[in-house]
Amino acid sequence: MSNGITIKDAVVAVEKIRNSTVISYMASQNALVGPEDAGLLVDTIEMILPPSRKIDRLDLFLHSPGGFLDSAYKITRICKEYSKEFNVIVPLAAKSAATVICLGANEIIMTVFAELGPIDPIIQHPYKSDIRVPARSIKDFFEFLNSTETGKIPVDSQFKIQMSNLLDPYLIGSYQTALNSSKQIADKLLTENALKDKPQSLVDAAVKKLTEHYYSHSHVIDRKEAREIGLNVINAENTPQLDKAVRQLLRIYQYFMTQNSISKLVGNRELNRNVQAPPQIASPSKPVNLIF
Repeated sequence: MSNGITIKDAVVAVEKIRNSTVISYMASQNALVGPEDAGLLVDTIEMILPPSRKIDRLDLFLHSPGGFLDSAYKITRICKEYSKEFNVIVPLAAKSAATVICLGANEIIMTVFAELGPIDPIIQHPYKSDIRVPARSIKDFFEFLNSTETGKIPVDSQFKIQMSNLLDPYLIGSYQTALNSSKQIADKLLTENALKDKPQSLVDAAVKKLTEHYYSHSHVIDRKEAREIGLNVINAENTPQLDKAVRQLLRIYQYFMTQNSISKLVGNRELNRNVQAPPQIASPSKPVNLIF
């Protein structure tokens, strides 16, 4: 690795500063959080599990563009099952489904350029794998059709009918289910962690903001905004040497993955398991809720 620093050296450096055990989950832009990750994660954790089968302080070093909602929730449950305290370190980006993982953490450690994202779901058509539609866009479409005026542009009633006929019945039936599912998971994780013992009104407001507030699915939720939502965000630079160690580990992982054409990596200080080729999404036989 660069400057003679190995992945193990860089992981151990973070562990020493944080007094924790670090498990890493790194994914390229086209590598989704998916069902296969649960097994990889369990194997990776059990390699370094103490006799008590509970890690005192588990830090998940997380960089991901997102993926399957249920798979992200399962990752959170696995990490909490194996630890007394579960935290997430976000060196660069934990978007969408990866943000769901962060909702299950006691602390979210973020660098100055780290970001989270909205968790509004994207619906994948069951028979047309190339069609993915944000649930929010379907809701906006209905609101558009039900209005008599959009801005200063009148909407002709015949045009509304023609547009309604073009909308896929499957997508119409799935958007509210997908949205409710993301809200349910966000509510559960926030109630158990960052907003534990807080009034339900604060939980409801945080869930609404994460699932419905943002117009763009790519919206950047930085540290300040994450705190405003109610998340327990820790600035990496507030701990001596931590920011430097986190950036170093990120650079080494990025270099290693680029040089070896790796799209996804799950590892610990001793071993890194990886996926060489971008995973393909098979057409599901039943509705699947995605978050990117």
